Amino acid sequence: MTTQRSFYDVLEVGREASQEEIRGAFRRLARERHPDLFRGSARERAEHEFQAITEAYNILADPERRSRYDQSLVGGAPQPKVNPREVARALLAKAVTAAKAGETVQAAELFAQSVAHDASSPKAHHLYGTFLAQIGRIDEGLRQLDQAVKLEPNDVRIVLDASRLFARAKMFARATRLGQMASQLSPDDPVVESWLDELRRLPSRDGGTS
Repeated sequence: MTTQRSFYDVLEVGREASQEEIRGAFRRLARERHPDLFRGSARERAEHEFQAITEAYNILADPERRSRYDQSLVGGAPQPKVNPREVARALLAKAVTAAKAGETVQAAELFAQSVAHDASSPKAHHLYGTFLAQIGRIDEGLRQLDQAVKLEPNDVRIVLDASRLFARAKMFARATRLGQMASQLSPDDPVVESWLDELRRLPSRDGGTS
């Protein structure tokens, strides 16, 4: 019979670990096992592991939830089950708040956790991508926005933001295709039309299409 790992085992800390030790363990594991470091089947395994790491941290970093969890271990009760999508939404809200407050490092961690918990959320990829672009991490932002478009190609705001970022990266052909997609989604939209006009004035040569 397989024994389920405790949250302490997941974070590789002891039951008596301090809050500082738990935070340090989470940050170390998040850096080592972030899904963006892997490809193919290894990435899928990393996503599951990253989700487990984040879930463990969310429980153990909260004194009240950690206390209840410790009691469940002593009493042999089942470990708490967390809906990944609900956790992702909560993390996303915290990430947006942190970003608005200028807490860049914390916001980046929270956005990454949100995406790891629910990789099917176009909103999470969209907001993470625009945040990354704002802090100068253009290549990573492009990947997130590209994924957001794939997940929700009918959202004009997502498509338009992706077009703008591809143009910023001097990938003008891709930016134009996305701009045209936005125009088809929202005909006669003055914001979209203004962006297309701006695109037409940009250089036609592409710095690399995809």
